[in-house]
Amino acid sequence: MRIRYNFISSLLTLSLLSTSTLAAELMVYSSRNASYIKPLFNAYALETGVAVNYLVAPASTLISRIESETKNTDGNVKPADLMIAAGAESFWMASEKGLLAPLESSTLSENVPAHLTSPKRDWFGFASRARTIVYNPATVKASELSSYSELATPKWKGKLCLLTAQSAYTQAFVAMLAKHEGGEKTAQVIRGWVDNLAVAPFAEDMQVLEAINQGRCDVGIVNSYYFIRFKRQVPKTKLTLFWADQKGMGTHVNVTGAAVIANAPNKTQAIDFLEWLTTKEPQVTYAKLSMEYPANPDVYPAREVARLGKFTVDNTNLSAIGQHLSNAQQLMKDAGYQ
Repeated sequence: MRIRYNFISSLLTLSLLSTSTLAAELMVYSSRNASYIKPLFNAYALETGVAVNYLVAPASTLISRIESETKNTDGNVKPADLMIAAGAESFWMASEKGLLAPLESSTLSENVPAHLTSPKRDWFGFASRARTIVYNPATVKASELSSYSELATPKWKGKLCLLTAQSAYTQAFVAMLAKHEGGEKTAQVIRGWVDNLAVAPFAEDMQVLEAINQGRCDVGIVNSYYFIRFKRQVPKTKLTLFWADQKGMGTHVNVTGAAVIANAPNKTQAIDFLEWLTTKEPQVTYAKLSMEYPANPDVYPAREVARLGKFTVDNTNLSAIGQHLSNAQQLMKDAGYQ
């Protein structure tokens, strides 16, 4: 189905291609930082001759804009062809509004595991991030750690650091916990976390890591790629990652994914680009830039990521995050988790 030229791994700049030589154009709306996705757009343009224009904004803004474009018929607005976002919850919201196109693609079926794919097949993960436990080995032994829920027990009182409840990372994580544990048990866990906080919740994972490193708390929960970034900034840190819930639900993951917009003006080309994102070279490129895990199981993660070791993933379909999101938000509010 697809015509391919050699992938330009060196990611030469788009200046080599004038606008007049580009065969077509795609419009991508993205909540992901441009530094991670622009090299992919450049590579695709060089490989196919198709220019990729993009707009970066928060996912909620992009979804509202896509929704308004479906009602705009005056021809003055160039609609989006694809949406790229971090977090299955964003795709769930867009899907519920009917904004995404269901796809049947053997390439996507082969390259993207089922739990990283919408049951409706209207969005697909092309990378995943793990959210797990980090600790200070000077004050905590690995043998003392086990699950996310165990951090709610009294032995961790005054020792825990967490991200704020307003964070999308926290909300998605708690939504999946509610899927597994049910509302009553999840409420108990959240109250235990709040009781165990050493300091007020932080706005960013890097702040959680800094607090543990400074001895303000002993243990916390962060995305694994922030742990890698922190180690780059503080090479002598003793902080250690622990893969949570290996005897239970598995370590929580979420996606960076993409979806073709239902009314995309360049739908065939958009599908081609989405398929391309899940193939080897783009997977390797993105994994090195973001320090996330490639969605394609045949592609190895970047070396720094691989050094974190193998772990059992929670392979529950990530659509569950969207289904339990509002409940998770209410549970945190009721528990006084700020």
